[in-house]
Amino acid sequence: MAKVRILPEILSNQIAAGEVVQRPASVVKELVENSIDAGAASITIEIEKGGASLIRVSDDGSGMSRDDALLAIERYATSKIRQTSDLFAISTMGFRGEALPSIASVSKFTLVTRTQHSNVATKIEIAGGKIRNVSDAGAPAGTMVEVRHLFYNTPARRKFLKSENTELGHIADIVLAIALGNPEIGLRFFVNTRLVKHFPCGQSLFQRAVAVLGKDVINNLYEFESLAQDISVTGVCSNPSVTRTSSGRLYFFVNNRVVYDRGLVAAVFRGYDGRVMKGRFPVGAVMIEIPFDRVDVNVHPCKREIKLFDPGPVYQLITRAVSSAILKAQENITSYSRISVPEFHEPESQDSPKARFNWEVSLDESCDVVLPVCEPCDSRPASQQGHGSRYFSASHKESVQEPGSGFNILGQIMGTYIVAEKDTSLVLVDQHAAHERIVYEKLKKRHEKAGVQSQSLLVPETLELGHRDADILAGILSGLSELGFKIEPFGGTCFLIRAVPGLVETKNIKELVTDLMELASEACAPSLPKHKWLDACLISMACHSAVRANHKLHHAEMVKLLEDLEKCDNPMHCPHGRPTMISFDKNDMEKLFKRVV
Repeated sequence: MAKVRILPEILSNQIAAGEVVQRPASVVKELVENSIDAGAASITIEIEKGGASLIRVSDDGSGMSRDDALLAIERYATSKIRQTSDLFAISTMGFRGEALPSIASVSKFTLVTRTQHSNVATKIEIAGGKIRNVSDAGAPAGTMVEVRHLFYNTPARRKFLKSENTELGHIADIVLAIALGNPEIGLRFFVNTRLVKHFPCGQSLFQRAVAVLGKDVINNLYEFESLAQDISVTGVCSNPSVTRTSSGRLYFFVNNRVVYDRGLVAAVFRGYDGRVMKGRFPVGAVMIEIPFDRVDVNVHPCKREIKLFDPGPVYQLITRAVSSAILKAQENITSYSRISVPEFHEPESQDSPKARFNWEVSLDESCDVVLPVCEPCDSRPASQQGHGSRYFSASHKESVQEPGSGFNILGQIMGTYIVAEKDTSLVLVDQHAAHERIVYEKLKKRHEKAGVQSQSLLVPETLELGHRDADILAGILSGLSELGFKIEPFGGTCFLIRAVPGLVETKNIKELVTDLMELASEACAPSLPKHKWLDACLISMACHSAVRANHKLHHAEMVKLLEDLEKCDNPMHCPHGRPTMISFDKNDMEKLFKRVV
């Protein structure tokens, strides 16, 4: 008796379903993509019990004749490719002809479809891969696919489904992604008979992005567009202050197909270039239009993984587009650094006055206002050094625009933040973050253009280490030499620090060198390029050299700090990605004081 045999068709379909239909969200994705391929302008998605009980997708697309409908439920039957060469230039969402038969093999499946030119629809009922009934039905033009009791005949698969809310969350992610990638198509999303999302037809990408990402980002999204030869990149990216703990809200689409690719994520991050803190991810959407024959979507049955035949130009275009959008947004400093104040809605009581008071405050010319003054810590009592601030009385007319700076400096608070006014907005500047950005850019430009510049220490410092740390330091001596350090072995595990880079403060040199050693230990992976490690060293050096919190600055020092900050290539963020300043406009202030709602 032969040991090798051909599997029954139903069993082979169920095996295929294991790859194509991983969970209810997979079913939703396949059915909605079929609707898109059918030219639908409006799609309705209905879910019950996380998709385990019911998934129904209806569209107003082209529909199918009876013959085509019967063929569509056969494995490898498709209208989307006809010959081998079509596999290398796929222009549709689906193409394998596996989705419908795979879904039908593990569910109670109903297909109702009608073309525009037919007076009657075709209804096909399938249970566990076996056709139970084919009949005529009344239905609008388009297609409706109903999937009930998913995995009812494969209990092992059904057992591995997560909770209803978890499965619903995966479905919602798919719906949001497809909605964002196809803003011209209208979608309605029902959960347990309740409409939870409605995306109107004919929206722009920006409108759809706001609807998907949330209205709270509407003032923090920047559109971008870039074109190079036959590649087009459009999309929206968020202000660096709007981030998440994962890349789940960073969407990528290649020819309208939602995809995920680490190279695309890295390209976006390069566009932000030090504006986002480590461990945080911006939000946004990137739409890539590329010739179909330059991308392979046939990498995995789920069709989310792709392979770009020449990814370099695509990545560069994305980086350039995102970077240009951020730089353009930074031109308006107060708008870019603005912190949105949530809306406050207080119900009016019957006794509350209908009119709001508009207080007009007039100050007598002799009236004094209290402003913080900056003076050296050592000129104050020891008990007050490093804490609070001293105040002085000054006429309110003494606050004038500083020459060479767009800021009207009001003072310093908490020994850490510079308070200023710019373009009718209140601005708070983190003096350490701002100075860190200034020093970092000076160090980097000097390193790139002027080469190594060192300042010798009057008295060399001795650094005694353990054996492990000594090995680490010995391995990075050449790299530190490129930055301006002159460190040499001094016997055993002892080293002598003779010189440091020109812009680095000479205090706490040992602490700085120790931090650079820790960076080397963390970055020991061979995949990290040398220039990345050197840049991390420059950032650490800038951090050590920057003015600290609780350090009082003279008025002239604050003026110089903000002037230098405005001259930086990236004045809005420190090298670690933290903001250097935040601002509140008049409307924000009135919201905080409940003057407006």
